[in-house]
Amino acid sequence: MTDNQTGEGAAPAVGPALPRLVGDEDERLTGAELRRLTARVRAHNLPAEPGRVAMDVGEVAISLALVTLYMWGFGAPVRELLGSDATGFGLGPGLVQAMVLALAVVAGAALALRLGPAGLPAAGVRWWVPTSADRTGLMSPSVVRLVLVGIGAGLVVGGVPAAFVGVGVTGVLVDAALGGALGLVVVAGTGMLQVTGAASGDLPQRMLTLLLAAVPVAGLGAALWAPGWAAWAVPWPVPAALAVLGGAALAVWATRLDRLRAGELRARASAAMQASAALLSLDSGGMSRALLSGGPTASRVLPWLPGTARGPAGALLAADATLLARSPAALAGLVALAATGAVAVQVPGLADGIGLWAVLAGVGYAGALAGAVGPRSAGENPRLDALVPLSARAARVVRTAWPVLTAGIVLGAVAVAVGGGQWLAMAVPSAVVLGAAAVRTAYRGPVPWDVPMIATPAGGVPTGLVLHQLKGLDLAVLGTLPLAWVAVAGVATPSLVVVQVLFATGAVLWAAHVKAAGR
Repeated sequence: MTDNQTGEGAAPAVGPALPRLVGDEDERLTGAELRRLTARVRAHNLPAEPGRVAMDVGEVAISLALVTLYMWGFGAPVRELLGSDATGFGLGPGLVQAMVLALAVVAGAALALRLGPAGLPAAGVRWWVPTSADRTGLMSPSVVRLVLVGIGAGLVVGGVPAAFVGVGVTGVLVDAALGGALGLVVVAGTGMLQVTGAASGDLPQRMLTLLLAAVPVAGLGAALWAPGWAAWAVPWPVPAALAVLGGAALAVWATRLDRLRAGELRARASAAMQASAALLSLDSGGMSRALLSGGPTASRVLPWLPGTARGPAGALLAADATLLARSPAALAGLVALAATGAVAVQVPGLADGIGLWAVLAGVGYAGALAGAVGPRSAGENPRLDALVPLSARAARVVRTAWPVLTAGIVLGAVAVAVGGGQWLAMAVPSAVVLGAAAVRTAYRGPVPWDVPMIATPAGGVPTGLVLHQLKGLDLAVLGTLPLAWVAVAGVATPSLVVVQVLFATGAVLWAAHVKAAGR
């Protein structure tokens, strides 16, 4: 046989041409249809338990009732506390209302700008965004959810302080309406910044950072010049006008959701996932990284600072100072803490005694944490300290310098507000203790989840998590016991100052302690 007869070497037979695949617009899933299809699959794989919805509604109703009863019970003591005049000038209830509302608005805007407001979960970004489904239908639930959260939080922030300071029922309702309208404006306004692309820039975040520092400073000025600010309730046209403004911003935001880029949605999903994981695990360090890691930095500030390094210790000091100077959020936090502490000590119950010690230790420890930018970086990446020819203990002692300075600045501002040179004498060694406590917190490492749990009537308590959260805080409390004694006694004797200095020395040695390998 020839090759043609056997078929070897012959060209394969060509059949009829296949039709070209073309997408049908009528069969393409919209964003809402894709979400509903995913929900049906999830419901099929995880069928709902009978009565589960009723149990959830009942738990929410009971929780709201308990919160209402607690607020009703706390209202009278708060009004008595603010109404007394144990200090040179009292803290007016109207100022309390204004500061709570202003801080909540600025903090809510910063949080919404960082985590959204419109977005998708990580799985939605991976599976839904690459499809041809419209993003308006995909993200509309997040818009509705965030708007409801903003309005609900605003109702609480506006109504609860008004109820505490003794405003009537009508005033509480109108102040709550003001808070809800402001919540709508905040969420819708940040949503408009998001769809226009301005939210990814540094300018809005820098402005909010400055406002976070400016609000306590303005509150301190109002406390000094207008101490008798009585409780207030805004007229009804004000929340009505804000609600109309928020509704208009919401309409513009909802019609431009298709402009959101995939990269921006991916960044928002990553930040939200990190924040939720840190919240569930009570990881304060993870929460700060999730909320502040994408914040603005000052790239060209104090360019001469790195050149001041002399030797290994000088290199550590210069590096930590550069990190601190390039963190506008940390610097603004210092100003806010100093002003907040100065305002807090004007409350009669916090002007002396244990209340004064709680304010000094609390704001001082927070100020030390704000200045511990370098120690936190070294705690997250232990190789940073290994690059410097210093022992681990020496590196931690050197890194204590800037947290001590920031704690001293905050304590000094509060001591001046209290009045009296004795507090300045106690503030210096107390700042050393709090700075060492901040370094201990920065180097506490990951949570030891392998530690056995403790069984309680309320459920299991993760012992490792509790011990992890107490690292640093335990040193701050124990190391400032002489300060507490002075706050209760009202007089700082030289012997107590010496005792506080000894406590500061021990705190530095404790914070610099490094466990041996294998222990």
